[in-house]
Amino acid sequence: MKLLIIGDSLVTGYGLPDGKSWLDLVSEESSEYIINKGVNGDTTADILNRFHEDVIMHSPKTVFILAGTNDALAGRTANYIYNNVQEMIRQCINNGITPIVLLPPFLNVETAIKNDPSLKETFESSANTLKRFRRLIEDYCIDEHIDTIDFNRAFIGSDMEENPEKYYIDGIHLTEFAHRKMTDKFLYKYNYILVHKNPTDYIINYDTI
Repeated sequence: MKLLIIGDSLVTGYGLPDGKSWLDLVSEESSEYIINKGVNGDTTADILNRFHEDVIMHSPKTVFILAGTNDALAGRTANYIYNNVQEMIRQCINNGITPIVLLPPFLNVETAIKNDPSLKETFESSANTLKRFRRLIEDYCIDEHIDTIDFNRAFIGSDMEENPEKYYIDGIHLTEFAHRKMTDKFLYKYNYILVHKNPTDYIINYDTI
């Protein structure tokens, strides 16, 4: 089985020490190697431009797609992001590759504007765009029977609301703690691919570590 992930800094683990990103932690626990095609700062257009070389040419069985945050920050519309990710999905299906869409976490405006309050409107607009894109692509994936995972659900609860700095470095990029929570959620849903066990047989609880 060949697995591949393509995306932006949420794939590379920007801002964290080497070996501490959610994908690094998943790889440590997995019996399957995941080819990492994350590039810091990439928009969905950038990813589409390299999609044939970085995905199709590798002929993976499954591709995880994690993108959209940089588009929202650059002022692109939710429909623009949606159309580009939809095209990635189409290319996968046309080439016999199973696409799985990873929904990017929300932006945390409160944390983002601490360093520059003048960007409040920009971050609020970007956050709303990302939320709209997530709804669009999730609805599409439901209709087309494409699997998704919502990383934001790893952060649901009063702890995130009361202590956003525990999860966000800058309102965009995530802390080591947040990456551990993402690891937990990813492995729980996809360990039938990664470690060949049922979800009820395998779960890591990083809250206790």
